[in-house]
Amino acid sequence: MAGVLVVLLAAGGVWYFVLRDRDDDQPIVTTAGGELNKPVADGEFVFTISGVRCGVPKVGDEFVDLEPEGSYCLVDVLVKNGGTTPEYFDSTSQKAYDAAGNEFETDMQAEVFVNTDAQNFLDQINPGAQVKGTLVFDVPAKTSLVSVVLHESFSSPGARIAVR
Repeated sequence: MAGVLVVLLAAGGVWYFVLRDRDDDQPIVTTAGGELNKPVADGEFVFTISGVRCGVPKVGDEFVDLEPEGSYCLVDVLVKNGGTTPEYFDSTSQKAYDAAGNEFETDMQAEVFVNTDAQNFLDQINPGAQVKGTLVFDVPAKTSLVSVVLHESFSSPGARIAVR
């Protein structure tokens, strides 16, 4: 009986924190008005976007060329840990938006090839330390991004940064 209770509690916890839908009334972003080259915080992380390049037809190296379904948008970002404990940056929690409000997710496979010289976003960021890297979004051809919402974690409110 105790084992069944533990399994039910664990399943309920997974549903609550991972699988449940967001409340439509819950604000997605609490920090508005961010812009290029200006730091903006979400939780313990402070983000600065320094550039956006859309219309990139492929990424890769001398052995592999990755082609998007549409085209790639590359977003150069600096992530600083302003907290007191080491934290991880999860690139899959980051979102980009076009003028129509369409949401785009990152392409982690493409990010591996774009960030060969950067500290891996999957490494812990120590307190006071920062990492630079490039987020990669696969968007429909000829799409321009108008904003990016950067998150400390998948459940944080996010910080919207205008990129156009």
